Amino acid sequence: MVFALTFDDGPGPSTGALLDVLRGAGVKATFFLLGRNVEEAPWCGDPARARKLAERAAKEGHVLGNHTYSHFRPDRWRELAADVRRGEAVIRSLRPPPIPFRLPYGIQRVPGSFPLGTIGEEMDPRVAIIASLGIGHQHWTSDFDDWTLREPDAPALAQRMVAHVEQCRSAGVQAVLDLHDSGTGSSFGYERPATVLGVKLFLEEAARRSWKSFTVPQP
Repeated sequence: MVFALTFDDGPGPSTGALLDVLRGAGVKATFFLLGRNVEEAPWCGDPARARKLAERAAKEGHVLGNHTYSHFRPDRWRELAADVRRGEAVIRSLRPPPIPFRLPYGIQRVPGSFPLGTIGEEMDPRVAIIASLGIGHQHWTSDFDDWTLREPDAPALAQRMVAHVEQCRSAGVQAVLDLHDSGTGSSFGYERPATVLGVKLFLEEAARRSWKSFTVPQP
């Protein structure tokens, strides 16, 4: 295995197009969903549509993960435990456990001493919160800031993804690519044409190189 594709913050306006691309390439991915974007669907105003997208992803063999319900910033760590449980309840309604988990914004350095005094200064307090819940964190090897890109940026995005996989292979590790299929942390949503086309171009190049994909966590 060489690379894994992961998508955060969905479902959103481009989730269906990404599923089409993945189906065409015969590649499975992990979608770390926001409970709110399924249950309330502020990005489209149609929870039934949002749920159908999530159900389609599961039916087509993709892994559904929990990205919390609300995508709170790290400084709201005191609210995290309840938000994780709320997000997990939504994902459990779509697929049976175990359910992989990814923190919003990934693991961050937080200025100042950790308030519980257990893991040192500038450490993300949310790491201790999810540990207290018995949950692990599925991180990535690279994030590509794809939420900032427009469609003409897609070829460059694909090239960066290819270069990163090569870098990981040189280091003897498998690449876990972090992308986004909705507005980052969104209570809204917007089309992600650069992500959709960039993934398509990347997968075409991966096929030419005979690269193999996997999902996180691996079975």
